[in-house]
Amino acid sequence: MKPSVLLLPLFPLFAATVAGCTSQVDDIEVPDLTSPAALPIGIFVGRTSFQSSTDSVVSTALIEPTGRMVVVGDEAEYLASGLYSTAGRGINAQLRFHVPNLRDEDGAPVTPASTADFIGSYMPQIDFTGTFVRNDGDAGSMNFVYDEQTEVVPDLRTLVGTWSNADVFGDASVSFTFVNGGGFSGLDAAGCRYTDAEAQIIESRYNLYRVRFSRTCTGEPLATLFTGLMTVVSRSEAGATRNVMILTGSNSTVAVSFQLVEAR
Repeated sequence: MKPSVLLLPLFPLFAATVAGCTSQVDDIEVPDLTSPAALPIGIFVGRTSFQSSTDSVVSTALIEPTGRMVVVGDEAEYLASGLYSTAGRGINAQLRFHVPNLRDEDGAPVTPASTADFIGSYMPQIDFTGTFVRNDGDAGSMNFVYDEQTEVVPDLRTLVGTWSNADVFGDASVSFTFVNGGGFSGLDAAGCRYTDAEAQIIESRYNLYRVRFSRTCTGEPLATLFTGLMTVVSRSEAGATRNVMILTGSNSTVAVSFQLVEAR
């Protein structure tokens, strides 16, 4: 697994809720017309393809009930985040694509973030697929299948402990320690500290968490606040199965993405 990388800015978040309604002729509660089970919510695994590359990227998508989706390359090749809406079995999204934070000698991004329109379709608890066109001229497709680990009951107690991302020499390039109640803190190889951090369960039916944390780095006078999405899934690699924490965070100017393994 490659070390975590700093990513470029994300879109602002948007929350879209569906409220129940009440009959006009009596006081009987009428169920929501759109059940959460009919929406493309959960953890999805698949591949993202780009016209500019012959290789597709193994990726994970996190789609939450209130209108946000994040798609990230499993080796941090890119991160796409934005807002989605549905109509029938169609799914549309406005996304911003980010690549690792490579900068030139003047500090300007070598490859700035690009926006994209995604148009696709989905089947609840089965898959979603579609194509996107970016404003930098690139385009591509996403093909994902539902991960049944979405249905693992989220539990803050299972997060307790140390989660890290080892570099090629085996040292932890970033390490987070979670305590009871969802609080956590961390330190990365650059000396940046992650504090005032908390993970919260979104809904008991989905293995998804919202996270918030502050990062303080050497030379930065103020802490940077991040919010994002997280999950913990089992992954098999080289004949071994381990728990992997996928954690993303962003604000109006920067974003981070981590894949962490449970310390043993």
